[in-house]
Amino acid sequence: MHPTARAEYDPLPRTYLNTAGYGLPTAATVAALEEALAAWRAGSADWVNDWDVLGERCRAAAGPLLGAPVDEIALLPAVSVGASVALGGLAPGDEILTAEGEFASILLPALVAARYRGATVRQVPFDALADHVGPRTALVATSQVRSNDGRMQDIPAVAAAARSVGAAVLVDATHAAGVLPVDAEALGLDFVLVAAYKHLLCPRGVALMRIARDRWESVPPAVASWRSAGDAYAHYYGPTLADLADSAGRYDVSLAWHAWVGAVPALEFLGGVPAGERRDWCVSLADETATLLGLPPTGSSVLAVPVSPRDEAAAALRTAGIVTSVPPPAGTGADAQVRLSFHLYNDMSQARHVADVLAPFVPQNPGGRPR
Repeated sequence: MHPTARAEYDPLPRTYLNTAGYGLPTAATVAALEEALAAWRAGSADWVNDWDVLGERCRAAAGPLLGAPVDEIALLPAVSVGASVALGGLAPGDEILTAEGEFASILLPALVAARYRGATVRQVPFDALADHVGPRTALVATSQVRSNDGRMQDIPAVAAAARSVGAAVLVDATHAAGVLPVDAEALGLDFVLVAAYKHLLCPRGVALMRIARDRWESVPPAVASWRSAGDAYAHYYGPTLADLADSAGRYDVSLAWHAWVGAVPALEFLGGVPAGERRDWCVSLADETATLLGLPPTGSSVLAVPVSPRDEAAAALRTAGIVTSVPPPAGTGADAQVRLSFHLYNDMSQARHVADVLAPFVPQNPGGRPR
């Protein structure tokens, strides 16, 4: 366990390696939620000052984690909402370039934009995305880290290729933010989306979006609500578009209060650990596991391990007290995989332990070594 995490995490009764499924809450997050729930039950909470305004602390904490100005961070409930908003600025005939097998919360809004707005969607190999940017491309949409196998996109190359044709870039950083640098402003990423209940350790229902200021005029705040006003608590009735916030707050969606109450200590905890330490700690655990199993490291904190037989591997993990994701094979003849994902509450002994448990199930190459 990372030294800073020790104050927030008691030793777990099992080895939890499924942060890509959901992150574990800090002790401060649990305490904040318990206090909020008690006040809700007692009817003693001031919903504005005790709950809703905490969204602003989340916005402030999220800016550095995404490498973006705080006033360009919108507060949303899910990645798909942000993707749909970003795609709302497209015109008929605009091309959306994305990777084959992209995650549904990015791909489906793109396909909806194609059907109902007249855009087109072109899907190309993930590793060659930058090479396929062309003169018709209006927006490139990609994951920074693929959630199924941990592969990393070459975001600088994608951003440079997009800039060369005047295209926008949308990055789903859900499996990067909190572990890897995102650098939204430095790389010119117009839209960065994060589901915060995974590597950002927040309750589910918290999502964040960086939307660059120079996109505000062309991307309508299609989900605008009372919270999208500059002075949200003064504009419940009869506002005009002139009242929209002069910040990415114009794209905010009404907050599910208790999720955001719990998000404050999670985001502030992560912000208290230097970015390089977060990256080095989490990625080194995945890299060590990959090396021990004879697999290529991904460079992220997520690693997919091919296993056979699947059910026996899953049973061995359960017996060893290791929590992972063991999805069914993607199709007939496809390899089964165990997905491992590491965070600050893991350590090297756990990485070596899971490698020992999985080694007998990793398919062998003709030389008898794990491939």
